[in-house]
Amino acid sequence: MLSKSDVVEILGVTESDIQSVPFKNWNDIEVIDERELQKLWYASAIPNSPSAKIGNASVSLDEMILVKLIELTYPSATVEHQVPWGRRRVDLKVSVDGVSKLVEFHGPSHFAPSRYNSSPEHPSIRKAEIENHFGIECVLWPYWIQRCISNVRAIFDNDVNGLGVLWSTNVHFGTFVFPDSAQLIESINDRFRATRDGGCGYFYGPDTENRNNPEHPVISQIQQGKKSIELLLPRGHNNIEQWVPLCLVA
Repeated sequence: MLSKSDVVEILGVTESDIQSVPFKNWNDIEVIDERELQKLWYASAIPNSPSAKIGNASVSLDEMILVKLIELTYPSATVEHQVPWGRRRVDLKVSVDGVSKLVEFHGPSHFAPSRYNSSPEHPSIRKAEIENHFGIECVLWPYWIQRCISNVRAIFDNDVNGLGVLWSTNVHFGTFVFPDSAQLIESINDRFRATRDGGCGYFYGPDTENRNNPEHPVISQIQQGKKSIELLLPRGHNNIEQWVPLCLVA
């Protein structure tokens, strides 16, 4: 959920521009679901907001959020959005104190079949192609790596530990299509230093790492036998305890 002030900052608009946005009251804060906001933005229903396209490429709201987080974390950073790469584009090129990184945000459709992408390409293929073309690191930022300042810092500072999050997703690791899904997830988590001693079970909440977050409903559904724990276990895994909350293995 995004608050009114979040929307103003992310899209660079004023409160008068978002008067028609259907915000809802949540804990005395006016908020809107990100998916609903993106639909309105794509439909050009928010006056004075930036275009949702750069060239022929669609820009996701996730990218806009990352750009704002980068600007907040590193005010002097240079951020290039939708950088041309042959006939394709890379989401972001970020330069901080002379060090440049490419960043690709990957939503669930990059890992599990969806109506947008029935046969996802292995993310390591695109990453390798981008790095070969530009000669600099391409950091994959997947939907389970929290969009926060800590993870922006983790890209450039090896002493910063990032954070993972799976509080509300409907696409879990067990639905990923790649035979080496466990290794892929672990390599991405390691890049952000998001894994803890107990693995990545803390991604599901609640109230972990001093964050005011809920527990994902899938946990109680598994405990009640309504869903299988296999939903959380990626292909190629060899240790259940590394992938699920402690309450499911204790």
